[in-house]
Amino acid sequence: MFKAVLVDDEILVLNLLDKIISDRPDIKIMDKYTDPEKALLEIPKLKPDVVFLDIDMPELDGIQLGTKLLETVDNIDMEIVFVTAFEQYAVHAFKLNAIHYILKPVDANSVDEVMERIYKKKKVVQAKLNQRAEIKVFGHMQLLSNKEDIDFLTPKIEELLALLVINREKGISKWRLIDVLWEETSMDKSKQNLHTMIFRLKKKLRDAGINVDIKYKNSIYTVDLKDVHCDLKEFDQLIKENPNVNEENIDKFEKVIYLYTGDLLVEKDYSWCVFDREKYYQCFLNLVMEVKKYYTKKNQKNSLEKLYYHIRPILIKDDYNLILMPFQT
Repeated sequence: MFKAVLVDDEILVLNLLDKIISDRPDIKIMDKYTDPEKALLEIPKLKPDVVFLDIDMPELDGIQLGTKLLETVDNIDMEIVFVTAFEQYAVHAFKLNAIHYILKPVDANSVDEVMERIYKKKKVVQAKLNQRAEIKVFGHMQLLSNKEDIDFLTPKIEELLALLVINREKGISKWRLIDVLWEETSMDKSKQNLHTMIFRLKKKLRDAGINVDIKYKNSIYTVDLKDVHCDLKEFDQLIKENPNVNEENIDKFEKVIYLYTGDLLVEKDYSWCVFDREKYYQCFLNLVMEVKKYYTKKNQKNSLEKLYYHIRPILIKDDYNLILMPFQT
């Protein structure tokens, strides 16, 4: 059952919408408001699945209310449906990612059409969540769903995700995120920007079928990538295990080496990334050296040639020449 909230400053219209929606067995109306300011305060606590908003309201209209709700509500599954007497408002509705709009006078057919859209969207999202999802940060940063590239909404959102992924184990404070992403913006504006961007990132990931759980506790953001293939996560896991190369685990070492397709976020001029980029480069260089020793001992010339081919465009010239030097026993 879907949870709904209704907002309209005209009590007669509000009651009519309430009656039409209440006749459906799949929607429960949690509350209704004639005061949009009160609705803005109360809706985030209710966490509805769908909000029906009248557009033409005094002081705070539906477009403004919808925008503020998307900035403050943590429920990324919340859909917005605009109710309006003027069809030209539909353009603004879709710019705000509203699921649909209803023209007054409201009738049951309009509500049926909206609910059909919501059901279809939920099914599409659920189907995507069953697909293979990937996040790559070595070389060019990529979001992939079933090997299909997913575009980031903005460069800031891309950088935000990079920060969360790289700091996924210990987490990263909201103050650090604000300092990195909005260094020259006022604190109040920066906090609002961060909240809005986290919401948009969550929605973008979910709509793309990439099941990343972003959590917030004690001013710290963390991400859970258990349902997502991530090159950095696999690389870190091998480094943590720190096993010696042998016949039983060489395939694991090979997999990790070929995950490293370039330096961490290689094209991004992120000052905060310089230390991590150098750290992972050195780890990669050490792994390559260990695998090279193994191939040499086992006289696996084809594997050596493949390794050299992979690392040549990645390593700096001096390090590459060092790898090529004969292994001293």
